[in-house]
Amino acid sequence: MFDLYDQEMEEIMQDQISNTPVQHSTPLSPPIKLWTPGFIAGVTFLLGFPAGIVIASINWMRMKLNNKALTHLVVGAVGTFIFVIVLILIPGTAGRFVGLLVNLGILFYLQWQMKQDLDSFKISNNVENAGQLGGCLIGLGTLILFLIVAFVISFVLVILGVPIPD
Repeated sequence: MFDLYDQEMEEIMQDQISNTPVQHSTPLSPPIKLWTPGFIAGVTFLLGFPAGIVIASINWMRMKLNNKALTHLVVGAVGTFIFVIVLILIPGTAGRFVGLLVNLGILFYLQWQMKQDLDSFKISNNVENAGQLGGCLIGLGTLILFLIVAFVISFVLVILGVPIPD
């Protein structure tokens, strides 16, 4: 009697095991490496707003916000050109003060924008912190490019005879 009961139970269990739906494990997409808003603010503070804009734009491209990235890169390039001319034409301490204010303003703007975008992006995506060394190297490259642009603009203004204050 117990043998018959054991056989029936075994058959029922086998049926249940074979009828359970198989859950396919879908591999998670690899994490998207992004720099934090704090890192972007630090790069902007230490290396200037052009470096911060480039780092933030790379983040936006990785988040598939290409229009936002391109807009910031174009406005940043035009703004950098104007910024350099203004710094050259404003004398000494006033120029440094204007430069500091512009950098701080853009620093807070980039940090705020990136925090908002990153918070909403993290909801549906796997995010990992990007390497800080790579970000610093990109920032240094941008700073070098900025200095070259400043030198070229200064050179052109001198050749054109524009009076440059001390």
